[in-house]
Amino acid sequence: MKRPSVAITIRSFDQYGRAMKKLNDEFEIVYVNSTGLRLSEDDLISAIQNAEYVIAGTEIFSKKVLDASTNLKVISRVGVGIDNVDITAAEKHNIYILNTPESPVLAVAEHTLALLLTILKNIQKYNNQMRMGNYAVEPGQILCGKTVGIVGLGRIGYRVATMLAALGCTIYYYDPYTRISPPSEWISVSSLENLVSSVQIVSLHTTPQKEGTAVFDSRIFVQCKKGIIVINTARGSLIDERALADALDAGIVTAAGLDVFSTEPYRGELLKYSQVIVTPHVASNTIESRQQMEMEAVEHTIDAKRRITQ
Repeated sequence: MKRPSVAITIRSFDQYGRAMKKLNDEFEIVYVNSTGLRLSEDDLISAIQNAEYVIAGTEIFSKKVLDASTNLKVISRVGVGIDNVDITAAEKHNIYILNTPESPVLAVAEHTLALLLTILKNIQKYNNQMRMGNYAVEPGQILCGKTVGIVGLGRIGYRVATMLAALGCTIYYYDPYTRISPPSEWISVSSLENLVSSVQIVSLHTTPQKEGTAVFDSRIFVQCKKGIIVINTARGSLIDERALADALDAGIVTAAGLDVFSTEPYRGELLKYSQVIVTPHVASNTIESRQQMEMEAVEHTIDAKRRITQ
């Protein structure tokens, strides 16, 4: 009996790990993305044309892609967000969307903290200077005692807030939809404007807006406490990058730590700012979390296959 077909479209998947072995045991693998890049719309259509199941990353499953993928039954996402999938088109074609919400939490939370500490302690600046024989120093900052605003108190936002609270920060949060009951000492804020005007650091952990518009735009940046630090390990669309550059120029934002961008790989103007610390969308890309996410995505795919074929 012919095995169901699966395509691996995520740009990084361990082809020699346990998750791949388990996938091989259950499916015929018809495509593996070995480019190291996120597939374009046309490349994605070509990659999944013969697939019933997909192990996916952040590539865009648009209406055009899903309309062209007549065999597709399941998209199993290695990661949390499913905003890269046109949900309406998926529902129209009866395509199931799965994700792995628990696996990346600790890795992303730690990466958020790493970006913040890199900024406060001038780590990247010293690293670059010393390699050029420059040993000039300037004062860093202590994290303990800082006021931190968390935008989005889901799994990752809550873990980040817990870590920062343990390090002596005062936690403010804005999330009108949270289902989590935070500690009583954390301060709930009624609007994003009130949050950014009250804190020294803001960290984004919310989902993108449906229309893809920025949450942090010029209107929000002018409300920020002067000298604020902005961290984003959630989604690039949350920040208007031009507005952030303007806020940096105006001294409203003193520094930023960014793992995600509106277009990736990112080659935009924010790279010109030494006070902007950047990483290429790798917050969840630790050995441990990747193994767990990949295995969960494969297991979810196998479970879905069994339900569909029953």
